Amino acid sequence: MSSVCDEAEQVIKLPNSYFDRGYRKGKEEGREELLQTIPTAIKMLQEGMDLQFIVEKIKQQLEHS
Repeated sequence: MSSVCDEAEQVIKLPNSYFDRGYRKGKEEGREELLQTIPTAIKMLQEGMDLQFIVEKIKQQLEHS
């Protein structure tokens, strides 16, 4: 009987493990996208653009990617 319970428990854990893996991958991809905006933000700061404007542009870029 315990093997049936063990198997059932493993099956129940499967969706969670896939969710966790997908969540981590999504976070990594989001982090990569954010890191790609840094050179652009630095250039915009060097050109004297307003910080709030830069943040808004980065938000827009991340929302559309």
